[in-house]
Amino acid sequence: MSQSNESADFPDSRFFASHPEALHGAVAAVQLDGVFPLDWSDELNPPQTRAEVMSDNNTLLRALLMLDEPPVSHEAEHGRSDPIQNLERRVDLLLLMASAALRGLGSLPPERPCALSSRKLRWASEQPLEVGRRLWARIYLRHRIALPLLLSGRITELHPDRGQFWHTLELDALDQQVQNDLDRLIFRHHRRQVARQRKGV
Repeated sequence: MSQSNESADFPDSRFFASHPEALHGAVAAVQLDGVFPLDWSDELNPPQTRAEVMSDNNTLLRALLMLDEPPVSHEAEHGRSDPIQNLERRVDLLLLMASAALRGLGSLPPERPCALSSRKLRWASEQPLEVGRRLWARIYLRHRIALPLLLSGRITELHPDRGQFWHTLELDALDQQVQNDLDRLIFRHHRRQVARQRKGV
């Protein structure tokens, strides 16, 4: 993947480099941070079961990992290339996107500075959300893929800062496979970020 594509898909931490106090402390030592389309709601609309949410999250994360992974590294990690499995993941992603479109998927929500770790999500918005509130957050990790990662949890922190409010969402437990794939995606972003910092990019 080229540097230009990577920057477009995973906004790096230049926002946070120029606003070191913005996050009010990192949510974790390893996290995915950048400016992403994100919104939230108290309930999912249309309603979905937890199993359906986890299935959609699993399809999305597997597809993102595949799209983010050069063929050489895929072979090194798994010992062999599996083009059939890659094709199946692409088909699953296309079907999921088509299904979302048929459900009336609109434009992406506003972009917000965010930090996502294995257990927490932090973001800034213009309106405060009360501590203790339970909600669903939708974060779009690829601007070219209009499908969100759906995360439920409880607001545990609120920090006002220069006309915005920073919220910390303590995430509910994910299915183990979804958690594993999310951790892998976050770690890859973190590894690239560290490499860029070492190169002075």
